[in-house]
Amino acid sequence: MASGRITKWSLMIGQYDVDFKPRPTIKGQALADFIAECTARTEDETNDSNDFDNWWEMYTDGASSARGCGGGAVITSPEGFKAYYSMKFEFKVTNNEAEYEALIAGLKCAKALGAARLKVRMDSQLVVTQMNGTAETREERMKVYKELAEEQTAQFEQVVLEQVSRVENAEADILSKLSNPPTDDPASSIPRHIRGFVRQEVFPVPATDVIQVEIISIAEPNWAKEIADYLRDGTLPEPEADGSTGRAAWIKRRAPNFELIDGQLYKKTFGGPYLRCLPPSLAAAVIEEIHEGICSSHQAPRTLARKIILQGYYWPTIQQDCFNHTRKCAVCQQYAPVPGRPASFYTPMTIALPFARWGVDLLGPLPTAAGGRKFVIVAIDYFTKWVEAEPLASITEFQCQKFVWQSIICRFGIPEQIITDNGRQFVGRGFEAYLAKWGIRHSKASVAYPQANGQVENMNRTIMGGIKKKLEDYASTWPEQLNYVLWTYRTTP
Repeated sequence: MASGRITKWSLMIGQYDVDFKPRPTIKGQALADFIAECTARTEDETNDSNDFDNWWEMYTDGASSARGCGGGAVITSPEGFKAYYSMKFEFKVTNNEAEYEALIAGLKCAKALGAARLKVRMDSQLVVTQMNGTAETREERMKVYKELAEEQTAQFEQVVLEQVSRVENAEADILSKLSNPPTDDPASSIPRHIRGFVRQEVFPVPATDVIQVEIISIAEPNWAKEIADYLRDGTLPEPEADGSTGRAAWIKRRAPNFELIDGQLYKKTFGGPYLRCLPPSLAAAVIEEIHEGICSSHQAPRTLARKIILQGYYWPTIQQDCFNHTRKCAVCQQYAPVPGRPASFYTPMTIALPFARWGVDLLGPLPTAAGGRKFVIVAIDYFTKWVEAEPLASITEFQCQKFVWQSIICRFGIPEQIITDNGRQFVGRGFEAYLAKWGIRHSKASVAYPQANGQVENMNRTIMGGIKKKLEDYASTWPEQLNYVLWTYRTTP
């Protein structure tokens, strides 16, 4: 007996002359189609589909004519992005050789882009059949090209080569002709806008002429590791091929001067802190940073080595490494001081109090910077060798008085004596009266003996040398670099 709901539905449908008929028997084929369509895919089938989606595609073509030789490659990523690669061959090749050249260069480019599985399509039947092994390679030059191409394909997980028609390979064909000079014939000329977004590379020699050089590097002994191993458990390096034990003897002789703390090797110093021992790789980075870094002034080798030691680092060849680095520095060689006169004897000036005697001098003119600044006023203390400097736009008596007040008196107190040359800024009444007001004795270097103010003159050369080396990158902003030059001098022993 039907329920009330079924009866209600029957009355509603009956007015439309709709008759119920039972479902007929399902044929075997229809059932099979239904099962095939609705059954969930297995894990293997899903992986196969994903693997198929990870394939890269590359179309290549090579061209050789009287106007030039070239190649082209269009590489498409699994996501559909394309890379256009044009090649210009600066050597004569046949059409088949150009096809191989384009294939080899395209394979290298695809590998550099990160392709693992690659489908290569080209219109050269000869190259495709030779690479697939369905045709015999008879010519010696073709054999060499085939070996080079196989070396490149071996770097991929899987490579498939297919032959396509010229119509399907039209993009690569256009790229292969980009190396040809433009002509007046619009039909044969490549549009200018195509050259704008294509990466073109010039090949001076064929791929068969490139010599593969295998670099054999002989690792130098790591002196820090050898000494650390000896201090840790007494391990010594093996005797050399000739039976000599010179390396082991050297380690035994030097080991007492070192200390192993928490796995890090340090060198003992007489009355000073331990120095961290660096391997050759880190030593080169430290030299470059101190010599050319933010607080650098391209110091001489001995000064550079002393500064590295003061920073707390050590390795046995520090002096020679600093010498070799400065010899290779282009800035140091360009602005190296050239002796202009023979050395002479100087009369030393003794002073027992710090900041009691100052030498003041002017430096410039230099390239005009912001604010019209092109001069530098420099002062150096004869006892501590402390340096003060300030860029100026004009060198007047007022500017000199202002510098003495701000950079000397306000910072180090009233000095006993200031030594200058006979410049008009220093011998004027205003500057003389200003020093007399503070009770400062003013001494002027003799015209016949300018070496009396030689301390500040030498400092001027140091500052000028540092600024010149900074002008390579900071020509119009040298006042901002002046503090870096002073920082270098003040922190250099």
